[in-house]
Amino acid sequence: MRWQTMSQRRRTAASVHRRIQESLMDDAHHAFTVTLPELRKYKTAGSIPGPLFLLFWILLGFTEFGTTGIPHWLGFTVTGIVLALLTGFSIYGSRKRKQLAPVINRRFAEEFTAHTGYEYPQDVDILSVKRTIAVRNLDGSVFLWGIRRAKDAVNVFPVT
Repeated sequence: MRWQTMSQRRRTAASVHRRIQESLMDDAHHAFTVTLPELRKYKTAGSIPGPLFLLFWILLGFTEFGTTGIPHWLGFTVTGIVLALLTGFSIYGSRKRKQLAPVINRRFAEEFTAHTGYEYPQDVDILSVKRTIAVRNLDGSVFLWGIRRAKDAVNVFPVT
């Protein structure tokens, strides 16, 4: 009896998977890609301080606890320079990201509306969306669009 239940579950899961695949194939002509060169700049601006932060802690560790034969004043000077660069790039990166976020959202909203015909929700930030965007039809029903981000593009596809 138990084996029969598992077999039924497998058949049901397989049929659901097959229906999903068929519907995705039917809706494949609705999928599109929005190219956003600003997205690469946005990601780069956020990743610059990371290596400097790691370098700062490595230099600080060697200066404090290492026996490199380098005078402490020179080690602290180099560490201070790296700290100043880290602070500068962090401030620059956060300002650049704040500057690029509205541009990216506006361009994506324009492309989304042009390709789908749906009005893009104003309160949705494409940079914080993980998987889907819910869009209301004129009749009040909701349609889901899947999102996949690449380096400088966003792939948009219908979700069933």
